[in-house]
Amino acid sequence: MTGTEQRIKELEELKKVRAQLVKNLDKVKTLPWEQFDNVDSAEIPKALDFVQVLQNDLYEYPYIQIGGAEKKRVKRPSLFLNNGISTLSIFYGGANTKEKRAEDGTEKIEVVTSNKPIPRYIRTILDYLFGTIAFYNKALYLINNSQFQLLSEFEVSRRYKVGGKGNRFSTRELVDIIQFIHEHLELKPIKEIKTAVIACQDFQLNLQEKKLMPDRTIQDDETYFKVFDCTWREVMDCMKTYDNYLDMVIDDPDSLHNAKLQPVYTMLVACREITKTRFFISKSGVRTGKGLRHKVIRSIFETKDIDIDSLKGKMSDFAWASYDGGEMLLVTEAGEINRELERYLKILATESKHPARSIGQNYADVNLTGVLAIDSNEAVLLSSDMNSRAVNIAFRDRPKGESDKAREALFKPYWEAFTEHTKESTSRTAKASAGVAALISSFLYWKTEDYQFNFKNVEMNNFNSETFEFDDVQVFILEERSKGIDVIYYGEYPELVQLLKDTYQGSRKGERRKQALFNIGWKQVNRKVFLQQEQRYTSKKAFVIANASRAGKAMIAYLESLMETTPPP
Repeated sequence: MTGTEQRIKELEELKKVRAQLVKNLDKVKTLPWEQFDNVDSAEIPKALDFVQVLQNDLYEYPYIQIGGAEKKRVKRPSLFLNNGISTLSIFYGGANTKEKRAEDGTEKIEVVTSNKPIPRYIRTILDYLFGTIAFYNKALYLINNSQFQLLSEFEVSRRYKVGGKGNRFSTRELVDIIQFIHEHLELKPIKEIKTAVIACQDFQLNLQEKKLMPDRTIQDDETYFKVFDCTWREVMDCMKTYDNYLDMVIDDPDSLHNAKLQPVYTMLVACREITKTRFFISKSGVRTGKGLRHKVIRSIFETKDIDIDSLKGKMSDFAWASYDGGEMLLVTEAGEINRELERYLKILATESKHPARSIGQNYADVNLTGVLAIDSNEAVLLSSDMNSRAVNIAFRDRPKGESDKAREALFKPYWEAFTEHTKESTSRTAKASAGVAALISSFLYWKTEDYQFNFKNVEMNNFNSETFEFDDVQVFILEERSKGIDVIYYGEYPELVQLLKDTYQGSRKGERRKQALFNIGWKQVNRKVFLQQEQRYTSKKAFVIANASRAGKAMIAYLESLMETTPPP
């Protein structure tokens, strides 16, 4: 087949596509717009009357064709449509005919055009009619590439530049317009939307069907949740190294269990197979490998770096807006999480939407369906409500006195295996094969768990910070505990009563005392005791262990601190 023959075949196919678009456009003009509850509903079919779908032939420029008139070539169309399979051009404006006498005296009819600015909502309607965007399971998708994009209200506002002066409809109204049209036309997506498929060069992972499919390549008539440029062999080789890495840096079996499940859990939430109910906290001292693991995992997600301080104050709307569509919401190098910060983290961890706006845009609901992940070197002591949602991952602290050279030599093979230098970043970037390897490893481990997420309870070590110090009351309790005492009736210790007065002062002294006890795994209770001499029961205030794991970690930290301060004999 010659080049001209191939071009003619393509034009024949494009002719069918154009005819279908014109047919759909005519249907939309005749919809019962009086049923669309909007004061400007009558403007929509009027505006659509100015849409001229251009035709193509073997010549360079497309044209407008009106019966009996010569073709009107349009060098600069008003809009280009691209649905990932075919493309068409649009002229927006008036198109009329007029008679014109040629020099030889003959008369001919030519097309006269007048350009008009194309409204933003018309662009959106045409994208739906042409198949660039589509509804599927009541959600709106952009599907003109092999990887689709789920369109939130905020993303619709950004893509079609809704908001500000000159826009007749708000973002919410624009989405309502497309939904109204869809209810009547019910157009099927031109590509099959694989909402839970991760596609690579020569294999795919279908999370909905829980299938790993080697030898399955990317199909032209399908659009996937994720597409990565890596091969099965690359991923399998990297996965072995990744599993070894987790074994080296994770502190205990329960933390390793949680760490292995994190990537597949985050991906399932991202593709809407499950609803987010949990968030993840990785904690240890400095330079223990948390950052490298997060770099690998974040590479396969639309990751938003969270600056908690920016979520407060007059400019917070713009900060919230920047987190729209994030699949992984990552807080790195988090300081100690207090109650004020926890309020914002709770929104990120539990809410799916939050109102915000970009500069020059209207307010819209930001998509916050991403899974929160926190990387912290400081104390993590959450309220009971947040703690019930937290999935803790404790990293192994590096040996004290380990040199930078020794640490660098230990981690260097993993950095080289998982990351590479790119032109786009001054720091090393995770390879696609590493991120996918973490996901496949997670998926296979999830399979061994019968596809269940039974996260383990992990008690973090909050006593490994270089700035951490026990207060005087905590020291007293831990010293008594080191003697084997697990119930301290503090009325029997005059020195403890005085310590309590000196250590916790002010209007919130009771709250501070309660928090200090909580931090080391103890609490205050009223204990019923029998007075042998008086042959009766009475109630005494006591300190008792409330969290055995935390109390044990506090005791180890206390004993280690004594060893550091005790001079050698």
